[in-house]
Amino acid sequence: MVSCGRCGGRAEVRPEGRPLCGRCFTELYERRVGETVRRYGMFARGDRVAVAISGGKDSASLLFSLRRLFPDLPMAALHLNVGIPGYSEECEREARRLAEMVGVDLILYDTRRELGISTPDFSRTPYRRRICSPCSTVKRYLLNRLAWERGFTKLATGHNLDDVAEALFSLYLHGDVGQLVRLRPLSPSPHPKLLARVKPLWGVTEEESRIYAELNGLPFKRDPCPLSAGSRSRERKAVLGEVEGRIRGFRRTLVSSHLRSFLPLLEGRVEAPPLLECSSCGMPSSTDPCAFCRRVEMARRASARRPSGE
Repeated sequence: MVSCGRCGGRAEVRPEGRPLCGRCFTELYERRVGETVRRYGMFARGDRVAVAISGGKDSASLLFSLRRLFPDLPMAALHLNVGIPGYSEECEREARRLAEMVGVDLILYDTRRELGISTPDFSRTPYRRRICSPCSTVKRYLLNRLAWERGFTKLATGHNLDDVAEALFSLYLHGDVGQLVRLRPLSPSPHPKLLARVKPLWGVTEEESRIYAELNGLPFKRDPCPLSAGSRSRERKAVLGEVEGRIRGFRRTLVSSHLRSFLPLLEGRVEAPPLLECSSCGMPSSTDPCAFCRRVEMARRASARRPSGE
């Protein structure tokens, strides 16, 4: 029998090669999340937190752990149904089950019903080979707007260490310093209509979130989005996974170096673009019309061209 590296009991999991029992792993995971929240001052007195849940393991672990760590913090869950046949219905079902299990209100938004579009509509646009891009734009905008309209003060997302490392890899590769300076565990609000965003899972890996969700019996959709196959993001994560296999701790070191060394150099030297209000929707943006309104209009035109019966 392999023993837990912390308490000596029977080991059940091996995150990053370290044998741990379920109880010790759960305590370790929650301690890392709690430390991240406290270190970066993510929550303050009077905050009302909207937690974005996709139906996947990361956001399930995020909501469950925050509820356990901060039981008195007012929070609710936000879920977007983006109309991917079969997949989105399953994600919504798991989101409903999770919110009921955790005991928080669930705010649902269906893009087909509310906007007249769904993510597959972008397959008929110039984004057809990189459909994740407009889908992400739409989701970012809607999560912020829904939370802002309902009086929340913070928006929490389930971005994990792997997500952050992949984003850093991409941004450094393309020299996008404008986005690099914004990549941080807590992104302050630059405008009254833009909520501060927090990433409490900044210090835990995707694999750790999967283990935590399974150990705690959380409902989540296991299969990845069918439209993300072949995406650049998944390819970059695969590359980083290969590097991690050769250099243990590579992703954690990359993220730590960004925060400790590079971000302080970028701050104060890279100015954020001035914000104006979109003439169509009234939300803040660096362009007019904003990226969301342009993408939605593009998808609507594509949907209108869809042959009847599809």
